Amino acid sequence: MGYKKGSKQLYALERKKVLSKVESKLKKAGKKAAPSQTAPSVAPAQVTAQTAQAKPLPPGRKATLHFKDGGLSVTAKVRYETEKVDPLIKTVLVADGKKVQKQYIGPAKRLAYVDGEGKEHNAKDVQTMQELDDGRLIPIKVEKTKDIKVDPVPAKVAEEFHPYSFLEIWGEDEGDVEGLRDVAFQLKTKGQVGAVKQFSHGYGKMYVGFIKPVISSDGKHFGLELMLSENKKQRRRWMATELGEAEAEKKPKAQAPVVPELW
Repeated sequence: MGYKKGSKQLYALERKKVLSKVESKLKKAGKKAAPSQTAPSVAPAQVTAQTAQAKPLPPGRKATLHFKDGGLSVTAKVRYETEKVDPLIKTVLVADGKKVQKQYIGPAKRLAYVDGEGKEHNAKDVQTMQELDDGRLIPIKVEKTKDIKVDPVPAKVAEEFHPYSFLEIWGEDEGDVEGLRDVAFQLKTKGQVGAVKQFSHGYGKMYVGFIKPVISSDGKHFGLELMLSENKKQRRRWMATELGEAEAEKKPKAQAPVVPELW
């Protein structure tokens, strides 16, 4: 596959400053919150084996796994479940200071916005907000992505994220294709992927993404694939790598009590 170097295409994604103290406006009785909408705030996701085990886990479904290769033959009873992740950017709908959900009511399937008490709210009063980890709500404006900002990162970074969907990217004319060819060459030769911090189809959902070049089997064509993700993978079913390690984790070795310093 041939490449041409020297393309100077630039991609930019403008961010707006996030506003604060939204709750104080939402809690005012009888008043509708209408603060300026801002870009979603993205917090780095950090998931460890300890945090993943904080909540009771479902039992999973039963199956039997069979493996055979050369002199190794293994049959093991296993359990499994679908891998899921929490959204990196959690969005909610709010109207008149209350969270609402879209519902289709009646035989005519009329779209309505209803809160937890069953009260319906006017569609014009509904706002998309981001719910932060501390419970605060920030009004955001989630629009369909028009400008894709790409930053090169090591390819192994993308392996930590749970795939949601894949997009195929191509250039409109030969000049655009030439620029994408440069991007593909740069990423391929450096063993990198293009990280996209924010991407959205609209409709209130945000993703992160990773662009990687794909080469045809004959080496004469290339493409760009954008993997979208809601968050990092969450490994919750860790198994001990050594015999006896799991037993040691369940029954820690006894030791002398820890006496606090009194003076």
